[in-house]
Amino acid sequence: MRFLLKFLIKIALNAAALFAAGYLLAGFVIPPDIEYLFLGGLVLALINTFVRPVLKIISFPFLIITFGLFYIVINIVLLLTADYFLAELVIQDFWSLFWASIIIGIANSII
Repeated sequence: MRFLLKFLIKIALNAAALFAAGYLLAGFVIPPDIEYLFLGGLVLALINTFVRPVLKIISFPFLIITFGLFYIVINIVLLLTADYFLAELVIQDFWSLFWASIIIGIANSII
């Protein structure tokens, strides 16, 4: 029961982070409709639940060497994976991808 509540909170936080990134960054485009935001939040929550731990284990030496800054690269890879699965999400340039991964990484570190 607790896992489900935590997962629902992750979906809501990821949806809010997608909205914030779309609002703040010109090169990060996602429709502000609530169903697209929650679908994006669901995809990001699933990716963060299943793919992120594997990437953290694989990249552990890089995380140690860079004192945790490699988490930005992991967040970029996760956001690119979400971009692959979400047709309505458009990332136009690298800097939009970079700053959106920072925004979404901060939202994911809250929970």
